[in-house]
Amino acid sequence: MKRIDCEMHVGKFVGDLYEWLDHPVGPEELEAVLDEHKFDMTLVMPPTLQSPDNAAVGKAIRGHPRLIGFAMINPCEPDGGVAELERSVGEWDMKGLKLVPLRHGYDIDTEVPMRVMKCAERLGLPVSIHSGAHYCLPWQIADLARKFPTVPIIMDHMGWRYYVDGAINVAMTTPNIYLETAMVSQPGCIKLAVNKIGADRVIYGSDYPTGDPASMLATVKAARLKPEEEAWVLGGTLGRLLHIE
Repeated sequence: MKRIDCEMHVGKFVGDLYEWLDHPVGPEELEAVLDEHKFDMTLVMPPTLQSPDNAAVGKAIRGHPRLIGFAMINPCEPDGGVAELERSVGEWDMKGLKLVPLRHGYDIDTEVPMRVMKCAERLGLPVSIHSGAHYCLPWQIADLARKFPTVPIIMDHMGWRYYVDGAINVAMTTPNIYLETAMVSQPGCIKLAVNKIGADRVIYGSDYPTGDPASMLATVKAARLKPEEEAWVLGGTLGRLLHIE
């Protein structure tokens, strides 16, 4: 199985959390991080802005086959973000949709994301959704997932920090929900998710540069999964969703 990171970003990052980062993140840096931690590929998204620059991501990763674009869409746009998603797939060959309700200010279980979700369904795209805070609590994401049972829904951060139990509970009854590990620092949470829903529905992510693969991988290792379980978490599950051999 290939090792695939579910969440990395290219672009310029600003704010107090990024004072340590004195340069924009480019594709060569991501490839170096992948090499350092023995990963084959990663999903790549833009920084979380009001109007995410998917075109910049598409241009940056073109010619870098290890980097797979996911379009970050603000569904509060007049057309629900549909044109931007279609453009990202058609022009930049992006393979999925990323939603961040906390940043863009809408509840995920309302009508706001419906148009772009229907577009993702039509295009056959998996959807990655930020979780763990108001606007995007696990049961809200589950409500959306049940409306689109054929769309794989990746619950980023698996409800971390206070709603991991809720994320696991809704995943147990909603088979198109997958739980992603980025920013989760308790190995017991990852072990519990694997035990409850299976390693083939748990997905590793680092959220670089907000998170770092060194600490994220250490948490997975500390969970003491069986070798075959760890292989699914570190890339097998995501590879299957994206039809990567």
